[in-house]
Amino acid sequence: MTLPHALTPILEPQSVAVIGASSDPEKRGHQVLAALRASGFPGTIYPVNPKGGEILDFTVFRSLTELPEAPDLAYVALPAALVPNVVRECGQYGTKGAIVPAVGFRESGKEGAELEACLLSAAQETGVRVIGPNTSGLLNTHARLHMVGGEPLPPGGLAILAQSGNIALDLMTAASTRPIGVSIYVGPGNETDIGFHEYLDFLGSHEPTRAIVMYLEGVADGEALFEMASRVTRYKPVVVLKGGISGAGERTARSHTGAVTGSHKVFSALAREAQMIEVVRADELLAVAETLATQPPVRPRSDDTDGGVVVLSDGGGHATLSADHLSKAGVPLAHLSSTTQEALRQRLGPAANVNNPIDAAGAADQAPTVLGDVLQILASDRGCHAILITGLFGGYAIRFAEELATEECEAADQIVEAVRKEAVPIVVHSLYAARLPPPLLRLLEREIPVYGSLETAIRCLTSLCVRGATPESLIGISEGQPNANRKARYGSEDVNWRKRSSQGSWLSELETRELLTPFGVPMVPSTFCHERKDVAAAVGKGPHVLKLVSRHLPHKTEAGAVRLGIEGSGQADVELKLAVDSASTYLAERGLPLDFDGFLVSPMQPKPLAELLIGAQRDPQFGPILTLGMGGVEVELFDDVAIRGLPIEEDQVVRMCHELKFSPLLFGYRGRASVDINSIAKIGVAVGACLLTHSNILELELNPVFAYVDRVVAVDATAYVGSIV
Repeated sequence: MTLPHALTPILEPQSVAVIGASSDPEKRGHQVLAALRASGFPGTIYPVNPKGGEILDFTVFRSLTELPEAPDLAYVALPAALVPNVVRECGQYGTKGAIVPAVGFRESGKEGAELEACLLSAAQETGVRVIGPNTSGLLNTHARLHMVGGEPLPPGGLAILAQSGNIALDLMTAASTRPIGVSIYVGPGNETDIGFHEYLDFLGSHEPTRAIVMYLEGVADGEALFEMASRVTRYKPVVVLKGGISGAGERTARSHTGAVTGSHKVFSALAREAQMIEVVRADELLAVAETLATQPPVRPRSDDTDGGVVVLSDGGGHATLSADHLSKAGVPLAHLSSTTQEALRQRLGPAANVNNPIDAAGAADQAPTVLGDVLQILASDRGCHAILITGLFGGYAIRFAEELATEECEAADQIVEAVRKEAVPIVVHSLYAARLPPPLLRLLEREIPVYGSLETAIRCLTSLCVRGATPESLIGISEGQPNANRKARYGSEDVNWRKRSSQGSWLSELETRELLTPFGVPMVPSTFCHERKDVAAAVGKGPHVLKLVSRHLPHKTEAGAVRLGIEGSGQADVELKLAVDSASTYLAERGLPLDFDGFLVSPMQPKPLAELLIGAQRDPQFGPILTLGMGGVEVELFDDVAIRGLPIEEDQVVRMCHELKFSPLLFGYRGRASVDINSIAKIGVAVGACLLTHSNILELELNPVFAYVDRVVAVDATAYVGSIV
């Protein structure tokens, strides 16, 4: 037997109290009562106000303790200062949850943050689950629970989680005019108690919900969000829009690793890893979610490698633009069989282009069912993995002759029959989408997505392609193992390096090497010289590299603390003096102590096939991540990185290598040999494991890492220890 979800009493309550109920229509305590009545909420409604009396024909209770039962959910329509005590009273009386719309908490400053801490304490001490504060409310159309104000909405299949009341209103208004409709809306607000991941968990098993859209600006527990999303997206699409991406980030980047990731890069990478679909425009949220909810994912129908999307247009311009957009998105066009092309030629006539993209060239202008016939031909071709219709469809009767309306509706029926029979996903772009003539309404009623923007239609189609990627290429957390993975992310051991963790400090390269050694990270062999006099003796035959060792020099090249091509004791003395003088000037200019632990002398390595950066860091919002990209001193300039959450497996690191813009250099460019990818993968796993093992390591970076045909070796390494506050 399936047990009810922990949030069921809150999101599907049987009884509701409105604390702060009001007879003033301008106040929330009145608006919520009116909305509950208008939506026909079948449970019991208890208005609470010390004045008593009646509001909207409801008997008003003077206090919570006067109620004949403990309501499942309380809507607390009171000023922020009163909320913690009221929530505590709710918990003491047995209420399961509370909605707190009030502002004036941590978003308003220090005093507000202290008040929010009091609210959280009250919730935790009494077991009340809190939505908000600073929330626009809760809507559950299937439970006829309307607690956001406005007109009631019919039941639907789209769930909305949004940290913006206006964006939520925009989505709900638009969705209510589409067949998909709205199932549940929650405004998580400040996420003081209930987090995004808990709502996702509930919606993942909420049967009426077919797709989930999210708008978020910040998230209280990014790790938990992506772990939950990686499970939910196995069964339901999750579409997300991230706000607040233009800032410089919550903290100053210390290493190259931190500089090239940035908070939004991390968010986007982890969202892809969790199989979420991220959009960058508000008007794409509903369209993409609706398409994913109503259409099957784009998947190969055979072993034919020439399969892909088929574009059917009645004008050359839209066909050309469609091909351009799909190519830019990396979506292949299908190569239709000769049999299919011959059948198209017979139906469309000699003027049509039957090579994909297909231009009907006016063949349907006076006979719209031609398009229906064409759809049947295309859908039966095994290379047709998805179809995009673009152009005039839906408007033939408007543009040419009213008598065409009946035939155009017949064509709509043919289209639906064809794609349903073959289980082929389809998206329609129509110039007449805004007017919604009967043929387009016919498509929409049968859950065929129709959009007035070609770009939006193609964005929806590419999302279906992403959704349909093979399971082997999708990275998610295994069902039933979230806690073990989450525990690994926090680290379990922190024996070394603790002495400097409270203040935050760099480790020297020597210390970082000692840290990495137990994890099997291959480093260039080096001789440590504590005294200057020992350097000359350490420089043997062949060119050597000299590096100063100091925790104040994480980027030694910038300080002139790395000298290359040293041969013989005489040159060693000269280069050592140059290095010390340059580094001393560098440190003095920055007010740092002239503190050198010693010197590292290493044999120079042959020129590598590629230089990489392999780093790990603890993102304050999203947790431990691994970064892999182009290395060297220009790493920030090229900004070519792949990101994954930790822990990580070797096959995931290999996929990261494939994502890089300079990946051809790794896998053999223009006849060059491929580098040792397996060794790169092993180092990536080792670096991640090192970070996770020592919980006070905030950043760990190998840069550069030299990659050869038969080996991979780290040339330099640095780490930053501290604690995330």
